Amino acid sequence: MGKWFNGEPFRLFSRVHISALLIIFVLNLMIYFFSDRLREVKTDKLCRNAIALALIATELSFQIWCAAIGVWTAEYNLPFHLCSAATIICAIMLFMKSYRIYQIAYFWGLGGALQALLTPDLSGYNYPHYVFFKYFILHGLIIVSVLYMAFVHSYRLDFRSVLNAFAVTNLFAVIVIPVDILTGGNYLFLCRKPEAMTLLDYLGPWPWYIIPMEAVVFAMFLILYLPYAISDFVQKHRDINSGISPGA
Repeated sequence: MGKWFNGEPFRLFSRVHISALLIIFVLNLMIYFFSDRLREVKTDKLCRNAIALALIATELSFQIWCAAIGVWTAEYNLPFHLCSAATIICAIMLFMKSYRIYQIAYFWGLGGALQALLTPDLSGYNYPHYVFFKYFILHGLIIVSVLYMAFVHSYRLDFRSVLNAFAVTNLFAVIVIPVDILTGGNYLFLCRKPEAMTLLDYLGPWPWYIIPMEAVVFAMFLILYLPYAISDFVQKHRDINSGISPGA
């Protein structure tokens, strides 16, 4: 089982890495250009359910694989990693067509999945290993699910959404702390820095790096909010100009 589709160690921005990113990009581009057709009630319901089920199936397949090869542990496999939590709430968002959940899924999904796709942590596995497919399919579907609701259902955010998402993220972290203590895990990197080189290495020793990490998370949420802020700014000035021109 541990040798499923085993290949060479993964290399950052190799041909297979770039190919996977391009496939995800093109898929989201297609959702944008075909958003009008996807708004049809039956088509929309079919697509939302299909994406949600694909998210669940991909995550479950990884849990089963870990158990099958004897590496499943509460220390690592519980759904308290940011992308694991984003997988769950994205699936619920799609099933329920929930705007309230979208306000959290947007920041968790894009914030976690984009970083994961650009700097993958595959533990050395590469194409065509199962872990490679699971990793890029899951993180790609997280982004697809969020952008689907943005493009097809025109879900929008305001600055309050940033504050709400930041508050919920901190609440989630409070819940994760006892989980880390009980399991010996390091969900959300609250107990120690990751072994690989990350931004946290520049933020000081544990536990002091958690304070600037809060600032980094808030800054990331603000950056993710920028497309909405810019869109609202442009639309506001268009409305003002259109209101002035008739009397000119």
